[in-house]
Amino acid sequence: MAIPATHAEIEQIYLSAELSGCKSLCITACQSLDGVTSVASALTERYMLAGHNALLVDLNMFNPAFKELTISPEGNTQLIEHVDSHRLFTGVAIPSDQSTQLAYKDPTFMSHAVKKWQGQFDRVIIDTSPLLQINRGNIPAQSVASACDKTILVVKGGSTTSSHIKKAVELLSSDQIDLLGTVLNVKDQPTLSAEIIRELRRIPFLPKKLRVKLENWLSRNEFLSLSA
Repeated sequence: MAIPATHAEIEQIYLSAELSGCKSLCITACQSLDGVTSVASALTERYMLAGHNALLVDLNMFNPAFKELTISPEGNTQLIEHVDSHRLFTGVAIPSDQSTQLAYKDPTFMSHAVKKWQGQFDRVIIDTSPLLQINRGNIPAQSVASACDKTILVVKGGSTTSSHIKKAVELLSSDQIDLLGTVLNVKDQPTLSAEIIRELRRIPFLPKKLRVKLENWLSRNEFLSLSA
């Protein structure tokens, strides 16, 4: 799922981050495939459109979305490629050696790494592992969040439960973590009109002509076009 850098919600995140003086931003979610990578990529592009030298860091060990590209023998250019869309970013991919992976799990090392990136780039955006899918290979999202200026929690509409959100917020409740806000991803969530139309089609005695008329009206209704 690719989100345009000029999308209204991305613009809101960008403005909120800029007004708060944020230089490093951690993007995380409750579960995998909630849309963290899409938000992180779009926000990185938005920073670039504003003229910022932005670095996209992939620390999602649970489901890495980027691979490192070698452009020059000197290795002066840091480029990563999104595996599915093949879009290129200035960034850092998951380290291949286990020693560096283990080092990133240490909060102090992570803090030093973020400070180093901030010294080299105007803005740093970090794609992290999901908060609630913990395994021994993951770099804890809380550790990344504590090292960044601000954190954004991505919530997938229609699948993320209130208990999941509550638990995720609890994990981000440390004094060292500053939660900028929550992004609701409704891409795969049906609209209210689609839900009503689905129920209408289950009524056997409803005349076809009337049903089609109702479906057309429901599809055009602006309020019912919102996600359920």
